[in-house]
Amino acid sequence: MDAEQLLRRLGATGKLKGFYQAVYMIEQVRDNPAAAALITKRLYPETSKRFDASPSTVERNLRTIIRTCWNWPDHTLLEEVAGTHLYRQPTNREFLDMTAAYLRRQSQA
Repeated sequence: MDAEQLLRRLGATGKLKGFYQAVYMIEQVRDNPAAAALITKRLYPETSKRFDASPSTVERNLRTIIRTCWNWPDHTLLEEVAGTHLYRQPTNREFLDMTAAYLRRQSQA
């Protein structure tokens, strides 16, 4: 499974403005877990250059993707991805970290 497939299974679609930005960021964190710690200093600026947007737009678009996944009626897969029951919507950093870690685990299985 890749990041695009995972986001679609979580309820996000390509019609959302930041969908492919989110795919890119998840793949960056999947390939380099330390990137999650540098989300505002490195990941947002790199993504904004790649997609011709501002870093604040990238951040907002990611929040929209997360909100869409959170509002999806069935949280079963989201909680499987997180590895625990979620009591609140994940932050941007948490979402990128947990989806990237999930993809790493899936590729090792």
